[in-house]
Amino acid sequence: MPKDDDITTFSKLKEEVNLALPQCIERVLGKVAEYHPKHVEEWSESVGQEVLKKLQEINGNFKYIVTTSIMEKKGAGFHTSSAVFWDSDTDGAVSYRWENKAMICIVQTCGIGI
Repeated sequence: MPKDDDITTFSKLKEEVNLALPQCIERVLGKVAEYHPKHVEEWSESVGQEVLKKLQEINGNFKYIVTTSIMEKKGAGFHTSSAVFWDSDTDGAVSYRWENKAMICIVQTCGIGI
């Protein structure tokens, strides 16, 4: 694999990011057995910070945007989408859905070439 300095296309990082996202979420939510609305803001912030830290470790050649959504698992539908206007040669995005018996967490990350 090329050195970090050589990677300027987010698509070359997608596989590694896809592996890192569930690990980051698990570190924060892995032992949470029940959904508590009063903790969601804290959980969201912690997951976002974990992901940002890991993305910077993977490669610092990008600006990163991380969006975290956490909802109680009650059988309701949840749909999300995004639209972007960017340089598809350098920029990219990865989304990951994680869930346990109590909640669903969706993390969307975007890497924007510097």
